[in-house]
Amino acid sequence: MTGGELLLSQSLFDWLTAYGYFVLPLLILLFGPVAGFTAGIFASLGVFNPFVVFGIWVITTTTIDSLLFALGKFGEHILRKFKRSRRVLEKINELENNSENTWVNVLKDHFIKIFFFLKISPTVVVSDSLAVVAGVLDIKFRRLYIASFLGQIIWSGIFLSFGYYFGGAIQDIKFLINTTGIILGIGFIIVLLYVKFFHKYFVLKLSYIFTSIKDLFSKNSI
Repeated sequence: MTGGELLLSQSLFDWLTAYGYFVLPLLILLFGPVAGFTAGIFASLGVFNPFVVFGIWVITTTTIDSLLFALGKFGEHILRKFKRSRRVLEKINELENNSENTWVNVLKDHFIKIFFFLKISPTVVVSDSLAVVAGVLDIKFRRLYIASFLGQIIWSGIFLSFGYYFGGAIQDIKFLINTTGIILGIGFIIVLLYVKFFHKYFVLKLSYIFTSIKDLFSKNSI
């Protein structure tokens, strides 16, 4: 790709410079971190401002989380129009009125930590579903937004940085080799530390929540 390719009678780079910021939110919604990573590459080539891309990504995803929360909180009449979501609402209400210590109570008590962890994990479907559930359970919006905002800062920063530095690396083979070695080395250390010290803890703490939410939205349970 040289940037000289024509798109609507303009070079690709000129077109992205003129209109890229406007289509970026849609691309992020459709392709998630892949779009952010690619935008990071173009930022390294001078097409985008990386800080503007970062801001657009964070605003887009936190806005979607907010809208999903509003759907759960104020859109019950909409959700009840669909058989599957109506069954889910009935199941949530049943669990919420249960005096026993269900996963709903655990979710309410530790929502910020749980949602934050989901936002920095490749679990988009689960986090989107949980945003709706949070609205249904009348969890305070401030708690959802704090977790969404902090988690998205980390998620966006990681992928955008990788794309930016990869874009610079592909222009310099020596830099590419050195950077690849450093990234692989750091990645290996992070994975090793996670497996040894954190994986078991997270699995024990969150497996019950994940399993319950998965069962809640599974076709077999409704």
